[in-house]
Amino acid sequence: MIQCGHCGIYNPDGATECTKCGARLAIVPPRLRESHRFGPAKAKEIRDKALTAVVLGLLIKVYWGGYGPWPVIDVPILAGIRPWLEPLLLYGGALGYMVGWVLNWV
Repeated sequence: MIQCGHCGIYNPDGATECTKCGARLAIVPPRLRESHRFGPAKAKEIRDKALTAVVLGLLIKVYWGGYGPWPVIDVPILAGIRPWLEPLLLYGGALGYMVGWVLNWV
């Protein structure tokens, strides 16, 4: 059924003019499926998570790195985690953001 854009009446498929008002009906081709494999929504979700990782990495660098007026937290367990967690979050987040940016068009 094709709906008339002027009067709103539904007309049979294949009709070229409205049965009520006589206006020409625009034949709209079926909507094409998105050609994106991931799409902009998924890419934005990936970029948001990547930015979160970068921010957490920066917070670890600032608060555990001694860049502020506060004392550095040197609990043995946390001191063992920091050397691998900080670069993982910073560089992994930056890489994830770039991947999300590229996936926007894939």
